[in-house]
Amino acid sequence: MWFEILKYREPYESAVLTALADDGYPFTIRCRPQPDEANKTLRLVLLFGVELTTGPACLLWHRHDDRLWKLNSFTVRGQLLKENKGWTFRPETFILGGGIGGWRSYLRFLVNGRRTTRRYLERRGLPRPKFNWDEWDALIENT
Repeated sequence: MWFEILKYREPYESAVLTALADDGYPFTIRCRPQPDEANKTLRLVLLFGVELTTGPACLLWHRHDDRLWKLNSFTVRGQLLKENKGWTFRPETFILGGGIGGWRSYLRFLVNGRRTTRRYLERRGLPRPKFNWDEWDALIENT
């Protein structure tokens, strides 16, 4: 997994860290992960000061065009740790995202997205929302 992170992070200047803030709520902030080869961790250079909490977190590297198309992404789940030198991220799971893993990553995205959505709705006892395709088509024609 470590070599995949190093390989795929190369073209990205920064990543998006999602972790728990000190008030216990999820918080997302842009950061610059720097590899620490000796420990196989990522030292995080936060672009803004924020009070975070150690614990589960994830890093998302992504890019897309101005219309949010041509997405390329990957995610790494792990643990956020506070150390003397600042924040460190210990990777645990590597997940290829859209645009990187070829057609298999798109298929995985569709299958997992449907499964996740179904579970979300079932847990909350919600019906699957209806989508008005006629309104969508009209909106697209006017842009």
